[in-house]
Amino acid sequence: MQYAVNEKILCFHGPLLYQAKVLKAEDWKSEDKKKGHTGPHYFVHYQGWKQTWDEWVPESRMLKYNDENLARQKALQDTQKAEQQRQRELANPSTSASSGGDVAGERGRRVSGGRGLKRGRDAVEPDEEYQKRPEIRIQIPDVLKLQLVDDWENITKNQLLVPVPREPTVNMILQEYRDHLSARPEAKQRSPAVVEEVLAGLKLYFDKSLGNNLLYKYERQQFVEMRKRFAEKEGAKGSGAEATEYDSGLIGGIEPSALYGAEHLLRLFVNLPGIIAHTTMDVESVAILKEHIADFLQFLAQNKKRFFAQQYEAASPAYHRISQI
Repeated sequence: MQYAVNEKILCFHGPLLYQAKVLKAEDWKSEDKKKGHTGPHYFVHYQGWKQTWDEWVPESRMLKYNDENLARQKALQDTQKAEQQRQRELANPSTSASSGGDVAGERGRRVSGGRGLKRGRDAVEPDEEYQKRPEIRIQIPDVLKLQLVDDWENITKNQLLVPVPREPTVNMILQEYRDHLSARPEAKQRSPAVVEEVLAGLKLYFDKSLGNNLLYKYERQQFVEMRKRFAEKEGAKGSGAEATEYDSGLIGGIEPSALYGAEHLLRLFVNLPGIIAHTTMDVESVAILKEHIADFLQFLAQNKKRFFAQQYEAASPAYHRISQI
């Protein structure tokens, strides 16, 4: 057992980490039949919470209480505060900033239920209608939450960069997920047309969001250099061409989904609730979308070692100087 009784720990409850204490520790065997889960489990009490919140949790939701994980706890709290602020700005578009900050959202496209997920014209609805829309909450697996924190630390604290171009790219990952679904017997119950709509929507949101909304400040110069490099290869020189490509989401005529990988794709799912909040999606469509996104995130989690970069790269001194401007 990795944790001991009476040990102080950090434990995931929802998207955040909380200080807790281990009250009991058990190794659940298959014959125990406790909620269908096996392996080490711990009965924890969250500091400052009522005992009614005490619960059994698996090791995957627990972290050692140390400086490194306390920093992760704070990073998750800061991310949630920024997301809450962004949601308030989205709820009142007239006062929101023109181009969002790091890992911020943008308006999505209309999706309606019934026979599938249809994209229509962008629309901003009255506040009363906005309040009536169904809320979408995306549950990101714990292993991917830690990936998001590590990603944030590597870039904003350690000033490292994701190697770009990446492989596998976002397009490759989406295609591999298609192949993965086709090989699963239970997946045949899903509508192929809806699966394609969902994956096409993810690709569209990614390509449109990357330049303005999915980059940390330290990465923006890398994006600028990528645009310049690929624009020169395509012969698309001049400020006018570059501005058009930036607005359209293209990098030298190439879609971001053909250059960036899982690291930036995962950030999209942090923003997706805010994007969906500004669409006219009905309850049925929300349920369908949540089901597909949950399955896709599990697919990402299962393939974490293959999809995510094991090492980030150090930038040159010149890059560092320019990025601080």
